[in-house]
Amino acid sequence: MGSSPVDARRRFEDKVVIVTGASSGIGRETARRFAAEGAAVVVADLDESGGRKTLEMLKESEGPTRFIRTDVSDPGSVESMVAEAVEIFGGLHVIHNNAYWAPLNRNVVETSQEEWDQTIAVTLTGVFLGCKFAIPAIIASGGGSIVNTGSTAGVVVSPRFAAYMAAKGGVLSLTRAVAFDFAEQGIRCNAICPGLTRTPATEPVMADEDRRNFSLQRILLGRMGEPADMAAAVLFLASEEASFMTGQMMIIDGGRTIA
Repeated sequence: MGSSPVDARRRFEDKVVIVTGASSGIGRETARRFAAEGAAVVVADLDESGGRKTLEMLKESEGPTRFIRTDVSDPGSVESMVAEAVEIFGGLHVIHNNAYWAPLNRNVVETSQEEWDQTIAVTLTGVFLGCKFAIPAIIASGGGSIVNTGSTAGVVVSPRFAAYMAAKGGVLSLTRAVAFDFAEQGIRCNAICPGLTRTPATEPVMADEDRRNFSLQRILLGRMGEPADMAAAVLFLASEEASFMTGQMMIIDGGRTIA
């Protein structure tokens, strides 16, 4: 007989996981799922109030948890986050680079230099820094997995979203580069590409009738994604169930990119 569902969902016992952008939305749900499956979880975010709320939600989880205030655009902050995780929990096996920032309703002409710089700093450089400092720790722990949050915006066009699309396209290329360079050292690196997902960050999108209609009319399954849809994919990619996958982008968009 096969394993029971309970046994099958203990995939991250004795594993240490960092989730950035974990104060809400996809990051919060992913942190919750990792903790429920036995991982020691670092909830990392610049938003201390939201991060500690996530931590409170994880109190009844199987694994130990810790909040670390982190600015993913700051090398010192990210390096410290990884070092603290290793010091507290004894190693690192998984990082989910999920934090992002982007202006809405800006084509390239309308995007200010400051908006462009912040988008690249958080959404792309934040992933670079997460990989840069996590990889040596993961190797020292015997290998593991990196899951980056890309977007369908890195694959297909959305109107007036230039900086975000550029940054997420970079995340997908960086994911492949990391996968190629570190496979022999026991690192797998993949990305999820969420479509329109119901989170606090997408509330402005849903409030914009033109953008909402543009997006929803192209989702074949007829609904927005939920954080749980994305979290399930992250945990799969981070687990041994995906042990033969690296350098891939998993598109979770209700059919948006084929419509």
